[in-house]
Amino acid sequence: MQLELNHPAVDVQNKLRLVCFWLALTVIVGSTLILAYNEFTEASLLGFLGVNITPYAIMTNVIMLLIITVLNKSQSSFNNQIINKLSSLEHHQDLITNNRDLLYFNWSLDNKKIYLSNKIFNIEEIDRMNSISFESFLQKVSGSNTNFYQLANDTIRKKIDQIDTSFKYQTNISINWYKLKAKVIKDKAGRRHIYGIMINNTRDKNYEINANRLETTLNEVIESLPVSFVLFDNKDKLIMSNKKFRDFYTIPQSVTNTGMNKSDIKRLLNKTLVEVPVSQNIDHIKHNNSNLTSVSEIQLKDKRWIINTEITTSSGYSASVGLDISNQKQNEQALLKNEYDLIHKVEELDNLRRKQEIQSQQLIELAKRVNSERDNLRELENDKSKFLLNVSHELRTPLNAIIGFSEIIKNQIITNPEKVIEYANDIHNSGNELMQIISSIESMTSLEKESITINKRNQKIDYIFDEVLNDFKDDILDRKIRVKNKFNFHSNINCNETAIKQAISNIISNSIKFNKPGGTITIKNEVQNGWLNICIEDNGHGMQNSKIESIFKPFNKSRKDSIINQEGARLGLPIANSLINVHDGNISVKSTLGKGTAVTISIPLISSDEISQDRKTA
Repeated sequence: MQLELNHPAVDVQNKLRLVCFWLALTVIVGSTLILAYNEFTEASLLGFLGVNITPYAIMTNVIMLLIITVLNKSQSSFNNQIINKLSSLEHHQDLITNNRDLLYFNWSLDNKKIYLSNKIFNIEEIDRMNSISFESFLQKVSGSNTNFYQLANDTIRKKIDQIDTSFKYQTNISINWYKLKAKVIKDKAGRRHIYGIMINNTRDKNYEINANRLETTLNEVIESLPVSFVLFDNKDKLIMSNKKFRDFYTIPQSVTNTGMNKSDIKRLLNKTLVEVPVSQNIDHIKHNNSNLTSVSEIQLKDKRWIINTEITTSSGYSASVGLDISNQKQNEQALLKNEYDLIHKVEELDNLRRKQEIQSQQLIELAKRVNSERDNLRELENDKSKFLLNVSHELRTPLNAIIGFSEIIKNQIITNPEKVIEYANDIHNSGNELMQIISSIESMTSLEKESITINKRNQKIDYIFDEVLNDFKDDILDRKIRVKNKFNFHSNINCNETAIKQAISNIISNSIKFNKPGGTITIKNEVQNGWLNICIEDNGHGMQNSKIESIFKPFNKSRKDSIINQEGARLGLPIANSLINVHDGNISVKSTLGKGTAVTISIPLISSDEISQDRKTA
């Protein structure tokens, strides 16, 4: 297709200029002929007028020459303008021709072929160009709502003469979006063509698609936010609101349409009971965020509380965000109550402190009396130890005889077997218990007099608990006691196996004896600051704190007084304490009357190698 200039106003000016030029030239020639005729003949063409026309003819020629000169300069200026415009047009044509995102499009409606080219071409030359059929072109087109068949029919029927549409088109390299701008024209043969350009607008189309996708995603995110959100434009028209906003204020979605006035929306907020502006640190927040308008706490009719924040942008848009703070409000009320309770407790503690000061003074006075009697108690303890040692020697022989006779009766030597077996079991059990008491008395006496020494070595003690629990298996089953053995210390410890086992056995025996039927015994350990702490805890009868100190003394009655039908000399814990003291350890007791007792054995984690090294250093 050839480019043409089509400027009607310019053409009229040019034609008018040519008419004036030829008219002036005709006048000059005519006046010159008249002057010549008058010069060479005696007769004058205008003599009948009685006027000499020579001056007028000369003046007319001068005027016409001036007109011709002006027209000539005007024509020259016009030609220069035409040349400049043609030069500019050629420059823009070169820019368009070299644009890779541009295709020249020609759809020949008569032969149903489509011509595409990267360069501009003459419509008369399309017969020598490559083409594709209309059907092939449609196979490469997608993503368009334009019906090209209907477009062809409307063009043939002269319903349209221009086309402006977008579609995806598959080239040999890729699939791109194109915008077709074309016009219906005719060639010299009268054939109709849709001629125009296809502009590659893939980037713009992808940007539009991404922008739509982003807008959709943003709307979904805002709709699913756990806070309420509403946005108005600079004319107070509703742009959007989410589900949480409608839920807070019980507004149906049908009335929150885009474009509603902000005042109408506020009239629908019929759930608000109380609205309290938040003044705390609001000036500091506004200083850091100049767009912040207000922050307020709002109580709704359903007793929920929300904190509402309003923001205004620099463009005049306003947004409101609300967060449910009902739990926070409940916590604040609970904190106020706790603060009141704490003040009350502090007052009680202050009263207790004053009472404790009085009791401390009483204890000081009591300690003085205890110190004065300590010497007497030591003398009594020595006398008691001597007495117990003598008694144990005296009782051993008859007790051995009782055990021997009971074994004869147990073997059913006498008549009435059932009675014999019953009596024999009683005698046998009593004899064994007496023998155990006597052995305990002897052990206690020996430990108190420090007349025995024990040999210690590095060894593990975790198996000891299994052996001790197995020894008390029948008693545990009879009393239906549940044992939780959580002892998990598997390293070596410098100790005497027999002494440790005896101490643990005595404590577990007490836990079984002074426990409730169906009670629980828990065994656990802890390593802390170089010490192994073994805790044996029961949920039995327990004792008063004032009697804990006395249980380490032989023949104490601290636990037996409150328990009916409990036998024993109450030497288990004193013996255990002495055995642990030999290991440079100690035993501590915590007990609550009616809830149980916890006995903790503390043994230093010192190996025999470390002891030897210490002796060498000394």
